[in-house]
Amino acid sequence: MPAVNKVALKEEYDGFLEESPNFIMTRFTGLDVAQLTDLRSKLYEKGIQYRVVKNRIFKLSLRDREVKDFPYDELRGPIGVVFPKEDMPTGAKILKDFAKEHEPFEIMSGVMESNFYDVKAVESLANLPSKEQLLATIAVGLNSPATKIAVGIKEVMASLARAIKAVGEKNG
Repeated sequence: MPAVNKVALKEEYDGFLEESPNFIMTRFTGLDVAQLTDLRSKLYEKGIQYRVVKNRIFKLSLRDREVKDFPYDELRGPIGVVFPKEDMPTGAKILKDFAKEHEPFEIMSGVMESNFYDVKAVESLANLPSKEQLLATIAVGLNSPATKIAVGIKEVMASLARAIKAVGEKNG
């Protein structure tokens, strides 16, 4: 019979994976508590959670999810998992920047839409625009035609006003 704390931990991991089925795994060997706290705070500012996991229990939660091509043998040693909920590129970018500053820290792999991605795919994800940047681009694109229509209507009205004024001056 499994220990109560292990059952609770598996339920916690199941909850994280339910809330955020997309995640990035990291290896944080060699980091001190202050560096790990710094990483957590950078991620937390963006609404992203970072959890150090117990490998065997996390593996059980992953197997329930049936992730395609997941290398379960990779789950050894100290592993931290980033749960970005919706904005995977922002989480990947923060991790990539952090890895540049802190040599022993490394991005291992990630999972998106129940598919396994290696470190190169996760790092390329860091080059994508964030959710906020994409929404801003879409808003500009949607606003642009409306702005052009408004300017066009204004020009038509201004031209009409100039024409009426010219006719009035000519007849006047």
